[in-house]
Amino acid sequence: MQTYFFKGILIAGCFFSIVSYGQPQIHYDQKIAPALLQQDFLLLRDTLQKSQPGLYRYQGKTRMDYVFDSCYASIRDSETDLQFFTRVAYIVASVGDGHTNCNPPKETLNEFRDHEKFFPALVVFIHSRAYMYCSNQDTLLRGAELLSINGRPMDAIVQRIYQYVQSDGFISSHKDTELPEGFNLLYYMIFGPADRFAITCRTLAGKIQKATLEAEQFKNIFCPTPYPRPTKWLELCYEKGNVAVLTIKTFFDGFLAQSGEHFAGFLDSAFTDIRKKNVSRLLIDLRRNQGGNDGNGEQLYSYLTASPFRYYLSQETVREKFSEKDHPNLAMQQPQKNNYSGELFVLCDGRSFSASAEFSAIVKSNHRGRFIGDTCGGGYYGNTSGDEVHVILPATGLDIRLPLVKYTMAVHALPKGEYGIQPDYPLYPGIKDLLDHSDREIGQAVRIAGEH
Repeated sequence: MQTYFFKGILIAGCFFSIVSYGQPQIHYDQKIAPALLQQDFLLLRDTLQKSQPGLYRYQGKTRMDYVFDSCYASIRDSETDLQFFTRVAYIVASVGDGHTNCNPPKETLNEFRDHEKFFPALVVFIHSRAYMYCSNQDTLLRGAELLSINGRPMDAIVQRIYQYVQSDGFISSHKDTELPEGFNLLYYMIFGPADRFAITCRTLAGKIQKATLEAEQFKNIFCPTPYPRPTKWLELCYEKGNVAVLTIKTFFDGFLAQSGEHFAGFLDSAFTDIRKKNVSRLLIDLRRNQGGNDGNGEQLYSYLTASPFRYYLSQETVREKFSEKDHPNLAMQQPQKNNYSGELFVLCDGRSFSASAEFSAIVKSNHRGRFIGDTCGGGYYGNTSGDEVHVILPATGLDIRLPLVKYTMAVHALPKGEYGIQPDYPLYPGIKDLLDHSDREIGQAVRIAGEH
């Protein structure tokens, strides 16, 4: 999420004293002494506890202290920085904040990829189920659902790997969207290396099939992504049933500037046209919208209500709570004159994150619209994002991305234990849709909007 440069960030200047530069290269198989690993771990813990304002949003201090203590106690021997990375990834995922993450040093990771061999397929995840999007070793397995690898059931593998993938409120739909880029590496790090993989899968024809695949170098595994970067981020079109489809693929002004689009101008023009055409049903498509500038979500909602509304309840760092003077989005917001009052549907998926999840939370809380698709990938109650620092752990070189502002949305409570928006009309792509690069979901969503 993009935000203003808060005055509170200056108070947090102490961070820069623990950021290290000019780290000597650490080879991926180089062992690091336990005393140094313990120092890095204590620095990580101290930094999160003193500087991450959302540390206890989802897990109380007692639970997080247990996670810290047990992980620290397990450091008994020397480890490579990649082994230590899995420990840190587990800690970060336990926080339940999708903007906080960690990465190994690029040189170490690249060396690891170049020298080791991995599960030889690009795996995509749909509603916690794993599919072989492509495998250069056996093209007949393209699209097959993985049921087991080397005797381990795939659902157990997925649930184990989920523990190392960050997301707001542990929302699995977002973990699914993060996994394709990291599954091969995480599988190796968690379950260890293997020369070959005995798999059981269900083919596109529905046949249960067994196969053995050889481990591959990383460079030989991947194929073009099923999610290419769009050439246009903002679109308005009209479908049968008096349904307007407003597609918003980003709230980030930086992407829009690259494509020559302007968010405020587009919205004003779009809603003027929607009103002129007397549209009675509006479908807003937020799939794969990972967020962006704070004010764009608030501005979009201002076209969907005739009443003043609150968007953010609060924004704060560990040292300061901000006022309306610091951030205008904390004030009461006003509706646009050409606001839309008809039926509203919002199409989301696990990549609908950060600012797009914030917008969705206000829609949900105010009972303004109904949701289609998968569980929204961002947290309903808010997130920790905005200004950030990167802390480099000195012994291992791990890069910790640390957001500094805790955002809390002005929303009513969900049922206990729910942290993401559940769809009123569940809808997921099929693996064949991804293979064929077809968007069957939008047609189904238009039909739902037109009939309900």
